[in-house]
Amino acid sequence: MITRSTRRSLGIGLLAAGMATGLAGCITLLPEVKPVQLYTIRFNPALLQKGEVKAPPATPDAKPIDVFVNFDGFPRAAAGDRILTTEGNEVSYVSGGRWASSAQGQFRDLMSEGFAREASQDVRLGDQGRVSGEYRLDINVRRFEAAYAKRRPTVVVALDARLVRLKDRQVMAETFISSEVAVRKSDLTPMVEGFETAASRVTVDVIAFTETAVADARAKEAATATPAQ
Repeated sequence: MITRSTRRSLGIGLLAAGMATGLAGCITLLPEVKPVQLYTIRFNPALLQKGEVKAPPATPDAKPIDVFVNFDGFPRAAAGDRILTTEGNEVSYVSGGRWASSAQGQFRDLMSEGFAREASQDVRLGDQGRVSGEYRLDINVRRFEAAYAKRRPTVVVALDARLVRLKDRQVMAETFISSEVAVRKSDLTPMVEGFETAASRVTVDVIAFTETAVADARAKEAATATPAQ
């Protein structure tokens, strides 16, 4: 004989079973979510044009000059892990792909690697955590984006570079450096390759600027220290 309490318990059990079945059905009906692809860039001499990478001759018996690199600025819209695109005054981000870490951090690491691999023995990077160098290299990134025109993207990396003598905070040299790399099609893989190429080219130009500016500063200091005859 089924009592009232038994019917109540049975009803609750059937309701719970129905809910569980419904939830299971909902789970199986959910669409599959496509994972977001992550990308990284590194200093890559293989992507540079022939003749862009030149190993400058080291000065015999010269004491290496430590240069402290100060990353002074980076576009806020491009600094994070989203890949920035622009078209005129419109700004958007690539869907389906992101940087594996912040674009600002990846560019900083790429430039440090470039100095370690391509700079002459006369110039070396000082410790990032303390002002140990004789000169400070200020890097202010102005653009780090894929700019669209007529549905075709061009990767643009542009920055201001300035060499400052630390003992008296005098600006020894400054310049604007940029690189534009046309992407053959609007696809993430060649676009990321364009970022890596443009960033590597800019790094090579920054190295050349730094070495020339340091050499000029050394020559001026030597001329000032030498008493006139």
